[in-house]
Amino acid sequence: FRVRHGEEMKRLFLERAKDASRKGLWATAWLWIRTAVDFAVNAPPERLRGVAATWFRHRGPSGKMNLGRGGGAGMDSFMKDVRYGVRTLLKNRTFTLIAALTIGLGIGANTAIFSVVRAVLLLPLPYENPEELVMVWGRMTARNVENFPMSPPILRDMRERSQVLSDLAGVNAFPQAINIEGEAVQVEVAGVTSNFFELMGVEPMLGRDFTAADATPTDTATANTFNPNANPPTVAILSHGFWQQFFGGDLGVLGRSLDLAGNSIEIIGVLPGDFEPLLPSAANVSKNVALWTVPRFDVESWNPANVVFPVVGRLRPGATVQQAQAEMDGLALRVREEVPVFETAGYAVEVAPLHGDLTEQVRPIVLSLLAAVGFVLLIACANVSNLLLVRAASREREMAVRAAMGGSRGRLVRQMLVESLLLASVGGFLGLILAQGGVQALLALQPENLPRLDEVRIDGAVLGYTALAALAAAVIFGLVPALQGSRLQLAESLKDRGKATSASAHKTLRNAVVVVEVALSVVLLVGAGLMLRSFVELQRVDPGFTTEDVLTFNAPIPFARYPTPEGRSLLMERLQTQIAGLPGVTSVSGISPALLQPSAFNSRYGTQEALSDPSFFKQADVKIVQPGFFETAEAQIVEGRAFTRADNADSASVIIVDDKLAELTWPGESAIGKILYTRITTDEPVPLEVVGVVKRLRHATLAEEARETMYFTERYVGSFGNAMWIVRSGENAARLIDAVKAELRTLDPTIPMSDIRMLEDYVVDDVGPTRFALTLIAVFGLTALVLASVGLYGVLSSVVRQRTAEIGVRMAFGAQVGSILGLVVGQGLLLAGAGLVVGLLTAFGVTGLMEGLLVGVAPADPLTFGGTAVLFLLVATVSCVLPARRATRVDPVVALRDE
Repeated sequence: FRVRHGEEMKRLFLERAKDASRKGLWATAWLWIRTAVDFAVNAPPERLRGVAATWFRHRGPSGKMNLGRGGGAGMDSFMKDVRYGVRTLLKNRTFTLIAALTIGLGIGANTAIFSVVRAVLLLPLPYENPEELVMVWGRMTARNVENFPMSPPILRDMRERSQVLSDLAGVNAFPQAINIEGEAVQVEVAGVTSNFFELMGVEPMLGRDFTAADATPTDTATANTFNPNANPPTVAILSHGFWQQFFGGDLGVLGRSLDLAGNSIEIIGVLPGDFEPLLPSAANVSKNVALWTVPRFDVESWNPANVVFPVVGRLRPGATVQQAQAEMDGLALRVREEVPVFETAGYAVEVAPLHGDLTEQVRPIVLSLLAAVGFVLLIACANVSNLLLVRAASREREMAVRAAMGGSRGRLVRQMLVESLLLASVGGFLGLILAQGGVQALLALQPENLPRLDEVRIDGAVLGYTALAALAAAVIFGLVPALQGSRLQLAESLKDRGKATSASAHKTLRNAVVVVEVALSVVLLVGAGLMLRSFVELQRVDPGFTTEDVLTFNAPIPFARYPTPEGRSLLMERLQTQIAGLPGVTSVSGISPALLQPSAFNSRYGTQEALSDPSFFKQADVKIVQPGFFETAEAQIVEGRAFTRADNADSASVIIVDDKLAELTWPGESAIGKILYTRITTDEPVPLEVVGVVKRLRHATLAEEARETMYFTERYVGSFGNAMWIVRSGENAARLIDAVKAELRTLDPTIPMSDIRMLEDYVVDDVGPTRFALTLIAVFGLTALVLASVGLYGVLSSVVRQRTAEIGVRMAFGAQVGSILGLVVGQGLLLAGAGLVVGLLTAFGVTGLMEGLLVGVAPADPLTFGGTAVLFLLVATVSCVLPARRATRVDPVVALRDE
């Protein structure tokens, strides 16, 4: 803040600024506002010209300061308008407070939501040249499979053949047990190709990166299998958080060994603190990865159909996603030629920008919220505009006097716009305070699938957006009243009763503003109604299993300690038996992947005819369960039976399918005893006997029906020992936690018990995005309803004041209270009805954009539209009745005498 002729003020300001900066952002902002207002009101004109010259640096041909037409006089005139505006607003404190709070509400909501939009959608990813990063997904178009991982040999071939992508790397993640100084802990471990960090542009802060040698298998005979105990990783890089938490930031951590799933693994590096993996949810890699390892596969002998990795790629400088997609289409064609099973599956490859893929699912929610707060700001502007129109009518004589003394219309418009700008500035400051609280509320409501919410904050960019929003609001709510208030007929306006001259024009404008305000609020209410209906429908969805009084946890078995499937299966059976014997436990079992969690675990299936014609193969989701799962989950067996302990053996070749798969495969027939060909642990499909049909469960999310599903016993697939355990109790399952932990420690203290949650919590998390959007849109909708009602009330109150004499005459001639009520209420409902019709038609056109957010509800749901109309008419009627009742209390004698 430089003041050319005010060194003392400059010195004082700098001292205050140092003190304010120590107190934080708000103290500094308040200092700037207070100093600017004080300076504008009290500084002499020559200092104002000095400030303007220093700020704008406008110089004419002579080298002297030139601030445009009128030079310094123009700036002097402008600052007089500012000082006059400040004094005028301070004289009308009630009006100023109401207008500033109204506009502050709209700006605060916009600022809070924009901070989310910026963090989630606008900020570039925190990687080197993030615009070059892409996700490369496989697809099977003939089987309706999206986001399909790649096998190591296909990834290698595409990496070698691509000319548009400079590199490709694979990554997957899974929970594993780790033993640190005798403490068993479950952590998320990511397995990546050795070039992953180089591709992401990340270097370890300690130690070294992975090399190709780290991925070389020592036992090639088992290196082409999924057995985690075959060729386990030998080196690891720690995340910064894990290093701090378990090693206290020890710089001597390099070279130390970790017990990972019973295998010794050497620490070779530590990642920087600002690195976190930001990948799409379909990749199943959270930002909480603790350890990074390199799987050691024998790529030459690996079956290309055995997929492992979601793949990240990097474009060459100057290359585009479209060019990469064209190239991958050609490479996918080669894959189909080289792998016959992919030919019949319609294998394809999709390239998507990493940032866009990361935010694809949440983008509709965030943009819907941004549109909602935009409506709130427009409604707030309409309300303030109405207040200014009323004020302009009362200032008509003042404006006429100024015009008669030589003030041009442009000068009058500028004066009123300056006042609007001052109002918007105060509103913007109040909005920032509201936004700070709003951001904290948003963080408390955040759903798990909304990425980067930890980066939401009020920073310089958000402050700039707030300033622009305040400026735009000042123009929106101030321009029409300024133009209308400066349109004068001097002769009439200067008369004692001249204030009624432009009443008709003011009335028309105010009515139009109210209609727009009502229409906007109706659109928001319809949106909130649709989200409410969707949330209710989501709560009614039957997942196919019951969640009450069910404890869930994970207990990953260390493969090195239990190297054989028989050993792992026996351990799980013993744990199941011990937990089942605890008091209060009614049943216990396990399932993998976990319930209500996204998973890409699927496989092909078909009947005998698919063996001769692979085009008959289809794709189904795969679930691995322990005996007793369907009983514990209280899932409905439609036909046949559930798995028994006898089925959990090497010799048992049995399978359970859901009713959707049974109907698609054997329509109108019983599936029991039928043979289904599928592959899980083999290179080619093998026959399995269907022994049961279960009612379809919603595994991944309540919002969408799952693909058809096949259920296998955990022993059949090799007893990976990484199931979600579910323990059903007759009452308060949470009280079983300590007892279950004790049983697990007794069985094997090296196995951690983690992810301890109630099954109901997964349901709560699953509806989180819908609840998040519903809560915010409902808040904005109710705010819009209140603002529109206040606007309608204000118009009718003004009408009652303007028509007091007319009402007095009507009452003097015998008009009844009912007719007076009808007169005022009818006029109000006419405005509300017009706005309601416009709003419903607008909502009908725009709610189609919300289709991706809705569950079980059509965007044009008649119940929602009808309910919104009834609700708004009820609220509008109340808003109309209050000023109408005041009209019925008019004293005819007083009204006629005042007239």
